[in-house]
Amino acid sequence: MAASRPFAKLHLDVAGLGIILYSPFAVAHIAEGDDYLQAQFWEPEAVAKHVMACGLTCFCTGSPGRYRLSFIQACPPDDVVNRATLKLRLGIEVRDSTVCVRDLYDLMDWSAECPEGQQVKLADGFYRITVLSATPRSGITGDNQRITLYFDQVKKKPQLRYEGVPSLLPDGT
Repeated sequence: MAASRPFAKLHLDVAGLGIILYSPFAVAHIAEGDDYLQAQFWEPEAVAKHVMACGLTCFCTGSPGRYRLSFIQACPPDDVVNRATLKLRLGIEVRDSTVCVRDLYDLMDWSAECPEGQQVKLADGFYRITVLSATPRSGITGDNQRITLYFDQVKKKPQLRYEGVPSLLPDGT
């Protein structure tokens, strides 16, 4: 099977230790200027609850840095998943054809305004997201690290099981 081509690419400079993804409806309850990270997204159990709800979802990168994200609308082939050294599964509900991709630390002083360069367009519905990556050649997490996110549209909310924060680290912590 030939590899699918990305429908979007973006570079994201991350100051925190993770990346959040959401459709704007999922964060409409967060007031401008709120420290949602400390209030509602700090404890691992709270993060897991958000992730399993498929609204505001996230994953831990383990390091600040520059991440080069590619978005593919497909289910990744098994051989591609098997070759990836860093991988995890997420879910998301998309409304208004918009997915925002931001630094986790944006939750510390919330602004609903998602920069245009950090938005990707997808048809409304539920998606299972397969996140694949590898440690950069430099050995430094976040050193222009490539991350590919496969969005596979599904009929209902994906069933996920997390007890803590989804992690894209070699040891899964």
